[in-house]
Parts: sequence; structure tokens; C-alpha cells
Amino acid sequence: MNRQLVRKSLLLFFAALFCNSYLLYAQLPPRHWAMQYGGGNVDVPFAIKITTDGGTIVVGYTDSRNGDISAQPNRDYWDLWVLKLDKCGIIQWERSFGGTGYESARDVVQTSDGGYMVLGETNSTDGGVVVGFGGTKDIWLLKLTADGNLQWQKRFGGSGLDIGNHITLTPDGSFLIAASSSSNDGDIRGNHSTGTYTDGVLLKINASGVLQWSRCYGGSKNEELFDIEIINGTIFAAGFTNSVDGDIPPSQKNYDMWLLAIDGNGNKIFSKIYGGSQNDVAYTMTKGADASLTLAGYTTSTDGDISGAKGSQDYWIINVDLRGKLNWQKVLGGTDAEYAKTIITDRDSGYIVGGVTYSNNGDVTGSLGDGDFWTVKLSSTGTIIWKQNWGGSSNDHMRFMVRDPERDEYYLAGDSESGDGDFNNSRGDADFAVIKLKIPQITTQDSVVCNINTFIPFRDTLQDACGYDSVIVDYLPIPVSGPFDNTRKADTIFVGQSVVLHASGNANIMWVDHSSLSCNNCKDPVASPLTTTVYIATNYSTEGCQVSDQFRVVVLNDALVNIPTGFTPNGDGRNDHFGPLGKVPDGYRLQIFNRNGEMVFRSSEMNQRWNGYFKGVLQPSSVFIYVVEYKDIENKFHQQKGTFVLIR
Repeated sequence: MNRQLVRKSLLLFFAALFCNSYLLYAQLPPRHWAMQYGGGNVDVPFAIKITTDGGTIVVGYTDSRNGDISAQPNRDYWDLWVLKLDKCGIIQWERSFGGTGYESARDVVQTSDGGYMVLGETNSTDGGVVVGFGGTKDIWLLKLTADGNLQWQKRFGGSGLDIGNHITLTPDGSFLIAASSSSNDGDIRGNHSTGTYTDGVLLKINASGVLQWSRCYGGSKNEELFDIEIINGTIFAAGFTNSVDGDIPPSQKNYDMWLLAIDGNGNKIFSKIYGGSQNDVAYTMTKGADASLTLAGYTTSTDGDISGAKGSQDYWIINVDLRGKLNWQKVLGGTDAEYAKTIITDRDSGYIVGGVTYSNNGDVTGSLGDGDFWTVKLSSTGTIIWKQNWGGSSNDHMRFMVRDPERDEYYLAGDSESGDGDFNNSRGDADFAVIKLKIPQITTQDSVVCNINTFIPFRDTLQDACGYDSVIVDYLPIPVSGPFDNTRKADTIFVGQSVVLHASGNANIMWVDHSSLSCNNCKDPVASPLTTTVYIATNYSTEGCQVSDQFRVVVLNDALVNIPTGFTPNGDGRNDHFGPLGKVPDGYRLQIFNRNGEMVFRSSEMNQRWNGYFKGVLQPSSVFIYVVEYKDIENKFHQQKGTFVLIR
């Protein structure tokens, strides 16, 4: 094979490598595993998060008393359930908390100490649950240690219905909770609604669980906030609204998507609505790579801001700027019902939307059962890139998705009633169901060869500790290098001194045996010659090819100083600096004077030489005077004086 053909082959290989890297993000990430967790009854998760140990934590509720769930004597109804998994999906620990009433976890965030802040809800007053404000549900906050033990718990709300939906860590180390409430007492004040209607509520909690402030937002009917993003100090909260007064624009028609912007103290900046004449709800949102916001939920409208409706209820995704201006919208679905519950921004600035679909037409293809997890990848402008159904023959309901940007891993969480398809280890009526997807990492590795012209590039796939394809390695041809390529090949020492010889070969280094070398089969031996010596090193590959080169160590019995007669500081890389050449044991000093007797340069190290500048100005062509001082090997003082020419 000739060299030109090899170059062409390598160019094609690198082009294919670039295209493959791009296509990895334009295609569905491969599935690593899908697992179910729970007991004989109903177990439903609401959130999954990446943990610092590379695993995940999943939170929701359980109605089971067996299987993966530890026994809980007070479990009459739902209990809050926390499940910690390693990166292979194996249970590390699980905990359930609650009394004889209803408890559930809605969200979780890992804290700086490695523990967890779990946002839940409760209407119990027994079973170790802290006393609340009334017989209805309150917001319940649990602080857990890294291994799941309860450190403390707090309860927030009033005499009405109080439900927390999302918790996020703020830049100052506190926490923000997005919620809804029908209370107007206790921790909730200023509610715009009455009776059973709810306001959207934001609460700020410090790291110890102390309430710093709470604010109600809304009108006289129903509002709820489900998600939060913080951008440049502004808090954006998303949900739905049913009011036409208070904080809500009067143009609201029925139930509209709602985007609220507030400052760090809870003061409203703006309140925007989006939708048509029917029901439009935002369950989730994500910050785009362009600092926009993309909201996702569902719509039953066919007018107003909605175009392209597919059926009775569809995914609805909108993108807005940070002032709330609508940039684009996308409707996804079939003739039956879909609703999006989760959205993330992907590495390529596109979006992945997840939720549930009950259709098998329109945008939905490949239905697996009664209801499926449905993921849709969109470009940054809303164009469909890929879509996928997940689940089995029964009802599977996706509720949350998270991406690990460091490992290019994706986790999908929801509940599954299936025992086949993607979920084939059913525990009971409905289980926590988690799917792990991973884009294999692409890396290159040099392959040292004797002849680059005969090398054929190849690719290998490596598996992770769980037994799944994780890394794609592309092997590239690298010819055997010389042992001193890109390094110096000579050094100078005084008699009685030693020097480390550094080799930079990319294969195996062997030195020709010499009595003054510390070793001959190591990369960086110590040389202790008594006279000037030339050492020979060979870099050889396992294929039998080799490259040899020489390293010269000059041994001085006394100082060696050579002083040039001129230099040309014109920046061409040759003779740009002035100073003595050689080596001295001690006491070195160089001084340079102009014809007026001004000192223009001085140095106490031989590798610090004059570049021709004085007070920031390159000096004109002229004669300069130098004084060099040093001590010889017997510590005797020497001084040399003379002139040299700066030539421009």
C-alpha cells in the first residue's frame, strides 16, 4: 500500500470517527438495563436523581409490605419510599417512612454532606410523623443521611391542602419548593383563592429546614406550580392556572400553561400564560443551551397558541425566551391520550421529552401495551430526531428522566404493571420501573506500528463493571519514535555530578549497557560519568522494529563560558538573545551596560538572557558592554569584561 493511499484511508477514518461521534447524539441511546422494584401491591415513583457515587436515588410511595420493601407496622395506606441503586441497578438500601395515613415523596436532591433532602407529603400524625396543621395533607421535608437514616423532619402548610411538587438547591445553599396550597394560615399566607381552590406556592427553606419565606401566587381559582429553574438569580416556576385575576393575565381561557418569574426575595417579575380554549398544563421545564426555557406537559386545545393537534390529548412543548416570549411550540401524539411529565436538555442542545402514550398512530409507532413510556428527542428548534416506546403489554407510566452529563447516561423512571417486554421482573400490581440508557464513550488509543503504510485502523468495544458496552476505542497507527524525539539529546555536568537521562519513546526503551548507568532497561536511568560519554538508547516495539539514538553527557572539570560577540533580536528564532553559553558551578552574574553607562539588563541565572529591550523599548543597533562574574569548581572568583554588538 503506498503512502498517499494510507493518508487517504486515515482521512476517511477520522471523518468517519467524527460522523460517528455526531450520530451518537442523533440516535436513540442504547439500553443497558430495565428493572422493576417493589412488593405485591402498588409502588409508584415520582423522581429519580443521579448520586455522586455514580448510582441513583428514586423516591415515591409504596402500598406494599413485602418484596423489596421493608416491613412498616403503621402502613395502612401509602408510605413514602426511598430506593438507593448502584450504577448497575442493584439495590444498595431502601427506606420507608409514614404513619397510618397517606405519605408520598415527590422529589429528592442530594445535599453537600452526601445525604438527601426528600420532599414529600403526609396527612398522618402518628408513626413518627411530626404533627401538622390539620387533617389534610401537608408538605413534608425529610433530611436523610448518605445511608438513608432519618436526621430530621419538618412539616409545612396550614389547615388546607398543601402539596409540594419539586425541590431545588439554590446558589446560597438553601432550597426552593414549588407547591400548591388551599391554606391561608400557618406557613401559608396571602392565598388568592378560597375554599378548595389552590394557589401556586413557593417556599424557601434553609439547609437546617427553617422556613425563610413563603409566597402565594395566583387568582381566585386553581393554580399549581410543578417545576423550578434558576437563571442568573431569577426564579422561574412553571405549572398551570385557571384564574383570570390576581397574578394571572385576564386573557386566560380555561386551564393554561403558566410561567412565573420572581426575584430572589419572592417578588413577581412577570406572569405569562400559554394555551388555547381547553386544558393546557406544564408539568416540567428545562433551561436550554441558549438560556431559553422549554416547558412540557399536555394540551387538549386546538386553537390559540396550539397548532398541529393530533388527538384528544397530546404532548405540548413550548420554548420561550427569558422574558416569556414564545419562540416555538410542538404538539406530539396520536389519536388517543399522551401527556409529557419530564424534559431534559441534551448534550447537543436538543431536548428529550418523556411521559406516557396510549396511542399507536400519528407520531406514535411501535405501541407495546395499554400505556407506554414514550421518549421523543427534539432538536433545539423542536424537530423530531427520534422517538421510542418502552414498556410491556400492560400499563407503563413514565414520570421522570435525568441525564448524567459526565458519563452520557440517562435514567427513566415510572411505574409499570407489565411483566414482559422491557419490564420482565414484576413484583406486584405496579412497581417502580427504571431504565438506564447510555451513549458509549468514544476514545482513541495509539497503536505503535513498524510500518504505518500497512496498518488498518480498527475499533473495539469495552464493557463496564455491569457487563454492558460502555467505551468504544479507536486504535490509530503511530510509528515507532526515536527515544529522544522532541527532547534534548545532550547535557553538561561537572565531574562528580549525576544526571537523569530522559527518554520519550512510545514503545519499549533499552539502553546500551554502560558502567555509569543506574540501569539499562528503564526509561529514565541516572548517569554518573567521570568523562564526557555518549549513551545509546533504542526504542523497540513488540513487532520487532526499532529506532536508536544517542545522548551526549559532557563532563566539565571546571567552568566553561563562551561569550558571543553579537546578536540579532529580530524575532526569527535565531540568535534573538544575548548571554554566555556554557556552565558554571556557582556565583554567576551577568550585567549589561549601554554606551551611557546605564545598566540595561542583569541576571543571576545562565538561562536568563537579554532580549534587547530596555524599559520596554527595543534598543537600536549599537555596541554594549558586558560584565560576567562566576566561581569555578575550586570556588575561585572570575570576572570577564568585553563588548558585543546589537544588530538590527
